[in-house]
Amino acid sequence: MPRDAAPPPPEYSDLVTKHLVWAQNRYRDLLSGQDTFQIAAGTPLVLSGQKDIAQYQASNDGGAEASLQELFLHDRVDRNSCRFIYIVLFVGTGPWPGGGGRPINGGLNTGGGIIILSADLLAKPNFQSTLRHELGHAFGLPHVDVYGYDMSTNPSLMSYNPVHHTRGFEDSPTPGVLIPEDLRALSRAKRIFPNFTINPARDYPPGYTQAPLVMLGPMQIGGQAEYGGPQIVE
Repeated sequence: MPRDAAPPPPEYSDLVTKHLVWAQNRYRDLLSGQDTFQIAAGTPLVLSGQKDIAQYQASNDGGAEASLQELFLHDRVDRNSCRFIYIVLFVGTGPWPGGGGRPINGGLNTGGGIIILSADLLAKPNFQSTLRHELGHAFGLPHVDVYGYDMSTNPSLMSYNPVHHTRGFEDSPTPGVLIPEDLRALSRAKRIFPNFTINPARDYPPGYTQAPLVMLGPMQIGGQAEYGGPQIVE
């Protein structure tokens, strides 16, 4: 939380944990029960930020850069040694940030990731569907429009299709799924999903043609060297 913000109420920790476990189970279902992401042990960490709200808002990537700089110091890691996907909830900043997520070094399997959200979004009915979408970005998934799909109607959770919206702790009747492009990408993210493998007969529709996977780029982080490694780490 920024240094000029009030501390979070105690129930935030339980809500965050409950949502993470739900998202974890949903990803397991979407990966045919083969795998899902792991959740770090312990209760969510509460950190007093070193900056004012305005300074975070002025930071690159909607506050993600400033957040990473402080988290790296706390965890004694850098962009190359970080293996966490940080989910950062800003407390006391109103509706900002509305949400964002990406892998720190871009690509797939290249290291950690970050998601930034306003803690106020916990009170919104679609927080869970938003979390699933931003987790996808942190795992390395782009929006579906990069493959030519419609962002408002595609079934992927990486679209903005409103029929995917959750309602509190009630799922949508038509929740977002992982389309073949998403599944192909996550099958390469072995640091997160080491046990998931593609089964074309199960995961690809008839006549599916594989287009090249689209990679998200690395972040620019002050005080950190630019990432110069491969886009996919095998």
